Amino acid sequence: MKKNRIFAAAMAVCLATASLAGCSSSDGGAATTAASGGQSGSAQSGEAAPADGSAWAKGANVYFDVPAKAGGGTDLYTRYLTQALTESCPGVNFIVTNYDTGEVGMEHTKNADPDGLTLNVSHGGAIIQYLCGSSEVNIKDDLKVVGILNQGGPQAIIAAPDAPYKNFQEFGEYVKAHPGEVVIGCSLGGTTQVLFTALMEDLVGDASLVNYVQCSSEADKLTNVASGAIDIANCSIPNAVSYDADGKLTILGSLGPKVATLENMSELVGSELDSKFATTQEQGLTTTWDSNYYVLAPKDTPDELCEAINEAIMKATEVQSFIDGNKAMATYIDAIDYAGSKEALETEWAFQDELVTSMGLKVR
Repeated sequence: MKKNRIFAAAMAVCLATASLAGCSSSDGGAATTAASGGQSGSAQSGEAAPADGSAWAKGANVYFDVPAKAGGGTDLYTRYLTQALTESCPGVNFIVTNYDTGEVGMEHTKNADPDGLTLNVSHGGAIIQYLCGSSEVNIKDDLKVVGILNQGGPQAIIAAPDAPYKNFQEFGEYVKAHPGEVVIGCSLGGTTQVLFTALMEDLVGDASLVNYVQCSSEADKLTNVASGAIDIANCSIPNAVSYDADGKLTILGSLGPKVATLENMSELVGSELDSKFATTQEQGLTTTWDSNYYVLAPKDTPDELCEAINEAIMKATEVQSFIDGNKAMATYIDAIDYAGSKEALETEWAFQDELVTSMGLKVR
């Protein structure tokens, strides 16, 4: 069954940006780094929503849970946000906590006090993880969306440097001629398997003509594709550009949000991308990769506090450091109000539910 759109998870990108990455713990727990607005100390729950309608009191410690290791896309987007919040909310301390085990991070936010002092940044792939059974946290019912940062960034679909195909059409023809031979690295039962399943159905009409193996981190994908251990994977545009320049990859094209084009992706990254990065749509396919990055709070967080946090987020997305960070990752900023954020999550949930069900991956 072909689908003309897919909401899936953005993958880890810009792994080398060490200056922005927090220290990752070795025991599967959490590691934290802070961005200070110039004041120290913490606010109690009652100080989370000041009488003036702002989101946080001066001196408050606001924790952002990142259910992923440092250095990945979710981590970097969160750090761009907290840096911008530091500039727009002086006197408030913003602390990023990374969780090696994503489920621990999700549970931590779920069980936190609903005082606006513990938030979570997760992409829409969390929906797929819940529906497919790899997560027990339902971001629609166990948490509450308070805002949206962006639509995620386009991903390059990469192949080995000596691959016998150079674009999506040639790849599809090869798959049809060599059924069962191509190996795709993805997160099994997760977001990227759904992503590639949709792409293969669009490309050849039968996603079972290729093999899917576990390979979820971007570093592993780049290494294994470059060495020929796996045939196909996805990665960020910046990493694809770098590896392609060194002759380590074949770029088949890009799969990104519906708005993505070769021209506006080039504008985002600040340099002209080679035509090999042309999107699925520009190569005659219908599959797109639309996935929001959500800011979430515990489910019992009062609506008036969520409104105030949303306003702070929307203001932060206009700060130049946030804009520059998203551009560097070829990401489309899409901050919307509280009501619109809730509606966007409902829309994405409904589509992913239908998509995962149609692929036979839904367990709940």
